[in-house]
Amino acid sequence: MWKYIFSISALVIGLWASAQNQAPKQNEKQPVDFRPYELKLGINVIRSARTALGSDLTHEVEAAVAIHRFVIVGNFGVEEHQRGDSFDYENKGSYYRVGIDRNFTKDKESGNALTLGLRYARASFDDQIAFTADQGFGEQDYFLENENLTARWVEVAFGLRGKVVSNLYMGFTMRWQFMRKINGEGELKTYDIPGFGKTRRQNSTAFDYYLMWRVPFN
Repeated sequence: MWKYIFSISALVIGLWASAQNQAPKQNEKQPVDFRPYELKLGINVIRSARTALGSDLTHEVEAAVAIHRFVIVGNFGVEEHQRGDSFDYENKGSYYRVGIDRNFTKDKESGNALTLGLRYARASFDDQIAFTADQGFGEQDYFLENENLTARWVEVAFGLRGKVVSNLYMGFTMRWQFMRKINGEGELKTYDIPGFGKTRRQNSTAFDYYLMWRVPFN
């Protein structure tokens, strides 16, 4: 027990002496280091699980570079959906998101992050629908399609990343998606937007979970 008491006392004295030596410099403003100090690369586990279960074909990767108390984030994903019982609807394309987050944790060494930020997102995709209908002259087959569609929207993103072991991290991102706009629609009104979801609402929310690997620079 005395060994622990002695060690703690020595640590306190050392910290006190260090604080006394730095006291005259307390009013000096420390320079801000804007050099990147880490890169995190990861996959969206929820979207990959949907593909594994066979309900959709969807994958997404994320890259995040940390600079001071900010994180520059980019996502890229691909999606392909097939829906309908009495009709066949297909939608496939890709999307990306770019933005910046504010990291509210101050411990750079841990790599943990609690963030809030903005994203700009854009999707490029095609969709089509085939169905049979009776308009009073007997049943007829119909086929409608949209090619080279684009969509854009803005997101507010709240995220959390925590260390699991070594440089392996896990965490989630909650999104509020708004200001959605679709370009290129014809007679067929699109049902899905890659990266956004269903179009029945102008604004939407999403929850994604990520598995990431950290590459520290310092």
